[in-house]
Amino acid sequence: MYIGLHENKIDSKGRLSVPADFRRLLEKNDPEWEEGKQARMVVVYGDERRDYLEVHSVKDLMDIHRQIQRMDRGSRKRAELQRLYAHQVQPVTLDDTGRIVLNATLRNKIGLTDTAIVVGNSDTFLIYKPETYENAALDHLRAEDDLDPNLDPSVYLGGNLDLAE
Repeated sequence: MYIGLHENKIDSKGRLSVPADFRRLLEKNDPEWEEGKQARMVVVYGDERRDYLEVHSVKDLMDIHRQIQRMDRGSRKRAELQRLYAHQVQPVTLDDTGRIVLNATLRNKIGLTDTAIVVGNSDTFLIYKPETYENAALDHLRAEDDLDPNLDPSVYLGGNLDLAE
C-alpha cells in the first residue's frame, strides 16, 4: 500500500525521485520486472478536472482495463474511463537511481517546476504541485449526506475490521 507524504525535488531534466517503499511496490506489481530491471508504471494525467498526476502500477492498470472491458460498449461511462486510462496516460520507467522522468507535458499539466509533493493514496500515489496539495479540494467528489466535514474522518471506519482480507 502506498502511504506517506514526501516533498521531492525535480531536476532540470524533469526527474523526480520515487520513495523507496513505493518503488518496491511498483516492482512487485510489474509482471515483467525481475532483479536488475527497472519497474514500469503509468502516470495518469487526465483532463482539466485533475490538478494532480496519479501513478498506477502495471498490474493496477491491467485490473482497471479488465473492469472497463466488462462495461457495455458504447456507454458514456466506458468511453470516459477509456479516455482517462488509455488516452490520458504516460508510461514511465524507474531509472537506476529510483527516479522517473516527468516530461514537459506532465510537468506543464499541473504546473510543476522544481518541487513536487508525492503522496500515497493506498493503491496509487499522487503527485501534486506543492501549492495545489496544500489546497487540495475535495470538490470533485460525490456529495454524501452522512458526511460531517467537521469530524475526524477516522470516525467513519467500521468498528469490526477484518484485517485478514
